[in-house]
Amino acid sequence: MKKHLTILLILSIIVLSFTLKKEKTCQITGTVLNSETKLILLVKPNQDMRFDKIIEIPVIKGKFYFEAKLKNPEAVNLFLGEAKEHGGGRYMRLFLENEKIVLTIYSEKDFDKNTVQGGILNTEYSKYKKTVDFRFSDRLNLLDDSARTLFKNKQYHSTQMNVVLAELEKSKSKAEDIILYKRMDDLRKKGLDKTPEAKVLSDKQEIIQKEKKLYEQSYILQNPTIVSYSILLSNLVFDKETIDVDLAKNSYYKLSKANPGHPYNVLALNLINAIDNIKIGKNFKDFSAPDLEGNEIWLSDQIKGKVALLDLWATWCGPCIAKSKTMISVYDEYKDKGFTILGVAGEFKNTNNLTKFLEREKWPWLNLVELDRRNNIWQKYGIPNSGGAIFLIDQNGKIIAKDPTAEEVKNELEKRLN
Repeated sequence: MKKHLTILLILSIIVLSFTLKKEKTCQITGTVLNSETKLILLVKPNQDMRFDKIIEIPVIKGKFYFEAKLKNPEAVNLFLGEAKEHGGGRYMRLFLENEKIVLTIYSEKDFDKNTVQGGILNTEYSKYKKTVDFRFSDRLNLLDDSARTLFKNKQYHSTQMNVVLAELEKSKSKAEDIILYKRMDDLRKKGLDKTPEAKVLSDKQEIIQKEKKLYEQSYILQNPTIVSYSILLSNLVFDKETIDVDLAKNSYYKLSKANPGHPYNVLALNLINAIDNIKIGKNFKDFSAPDLEGNEIWLSDQIKGKVALLDLWATWCGPCIAKSKTMISVYDEYKDKGFTILGVAGEFKNTNNLTKFLEREKWPWLNLVELDRRNNIWQKYGIPNSGGAIFLIDQNGKIIAKDPTAEEVKNELEKRLN
């Protein structure tokens, strides 16, 4: 009996060993040419390389290797290591799956020469990109060249826009910059930012971009793969101001059904909900976050029955700080008349910088902490990978403005509280 058990145990070990050997992993073998980079960075959708834990692959004598067992195939953007120091740079879309993948990577200026061999998804993406380049990118590049020529000859911006740009060059404070950026946005919204020649080019670019979006939508619905999911996520993160939410929802339903259990399903749904719900006229999204003493505070409790400014900012975001400072005088004037401000600082790793900052600046309103994105507040408010944003909310919980100036906030308060 013992002999039989021993034989059975040995056989089980052999079968298990054979199974483990046969189990596939993601194996990336790479060569770097014409670059002294020491790292290859792989950044997942919605990650920020400055703060998030990203995949870093050492480059030794121009060679690199990476291996991992993946639960799900996924898309990443490949950067050279210097991008982390510079806050960004050129990147290449890459798809990770449990297959052997061979990469040849060049310096940033020659990133178009990069090659990828291996993986079904990489092959699919290569075919997709070639089609997009042939149908749309080549035409857009020609228009971009014409726009650059106008810009070089100072014939791109309108007289009004040039005045603002000249003032921006002379500006000596971030607070002044904010006002000037607002004037630039107003000119763009009114179509007064470009010369007639530049407007013609812009209109042509817009037509091609619309054609491209329609093609993307058709491609996603016909090919609900992780390649298509990466296209949708990219649009949700970078084109949220112009994206058609209904089309995005259709794409999400198709993709989530075709890829059950994939983490992209939760991410995509959160991003869509943020774009769809965080709009002027919609209700604010409630959340809780701790103060510096660790007390959990709910947004709804702090702003109930008041006109409120929700200030999402960070100690590492200079423009955010400059804009928040402009609200101090408004807060002092209206804090006893039914107005309040709640700040939430998006910090990483620890709150040391926040503690020092608030001790020095002594901002008069309550500030909470969103540490390492634990509550997904930035994602819920449709501003992932940004320093922050400001939302003005009325007494009934409706969002009435996004990123208003101090003057615009004051005008709203005069109408609603006096």
